[in-house]
Amino acid sequence: MKVDYFEVTLDKGIDEPYLGGDPIKGIIEMVCSKQVRITGLIVRLTGVAETGWRSRQDDLPYESRHTFMDEQIDLTTTIAEHCTDEFELHEGKHSVEFEGRIPLDVLSSVERDNHGSIRYMCTALMAIPEDGDTEVVSEKTFKVFSLLNLDAPYLHDKAHVTEEEEITGCCGRRKGALIATMQVDEIGVMPGMTSKISLTVENKTKKRKKWMRKKDNHECVLLSLCQQLDFVAVNRNDPMMIDRKSITIAVESHGTCKTKAGVGPQTKEIEFSVPPNLPPTSIHANRLVTVSYFFKLDLDHFDLVLPVIVGSVKSSASNGSEK
Repeated sequence: MKVDYFEVTLDKGIDEPYLGGDPIKGIIEMVCSKQVRITGLIVRLTGVAETGWRSRQDDLPYESRHTFMDEQIDLTTTIAEHCTDEFELHEGKHSVEFEGRIPLDVLSSVERDNHGSIRYMCTALMAIPEDGDTEVVSEKTFKVFSLLNLDAPYLHDKAHVTEEEEITGCCGRRKGALIATMQVDEIGVMPGMTSKISLTVENKTKKRKKWMRKKDNHECVLLSLCQQLDFVAVNRNDPMMIDRKSITIAVESHGTCKTKAGVGPQTKEIEFSVPPNLPPTSIHANRLVTVSYFFKLDLDHFDLVLPVIVGSVKSSASNGSEK
């Protein structure tokens, strides 16, 4: 092979996501030990959603694959400046820069073993009509987050949820009720910033005896921001058969003390730190992979769940503050 080195490098690292609509830049570097004839140089930017597993219910294989992005950048004219009139690439080192753009309608990068993934790949190909029309190939994976702007007015609205549960003791005796309300200052949540959350809990159960109360002062409950990933795949042999899998992950949790019984409503204000680099909430329906989020308060007798929308861009002033 007359091409000793062929490598594509992007302007962002694997942990720095591009947003939908962003430019993507890179450089292709190559070293030729001898003059070599070529027929073209292209860069392909692809995005592929894949799901697959063997169902526990029927022990059948399910899998789906969808290429939703396939952009091509033709660099043949650019590489021609490094060639002879016969389109032979000169001996030595060559560098070719390129620039493309991520489409606005993209999905966020996701990776979950035994469930599915959304992956992006940048592939540089240089065609060499020697030895049976071979190609020199270099690939780089990159990360993309969909563009979800949190500046829309409704995403600055407050959101709340209230639940009430009857509490029973031994022999089914009614002990009282537990009423809980969770409110978030803005339904739109930005990674790397804080969300203001108000928790109001009223424990209407009967007070415990004095010698039992001390334990309550040291007990805590968890408030978590949860990410839910939903996957869809079709049967390998019968496309009319569809299977679904779901996984929920607590991406961040804060502890708060339990409320005391018989002392009325108790309210706590929490500055919840949202971790950075979260893929935003999916904005396209009926996809193979869907991302959603919710805050969850784990109480003894029930969970309080409040859905929120995680975005990727936020430019206007809001109540949230940067970490």
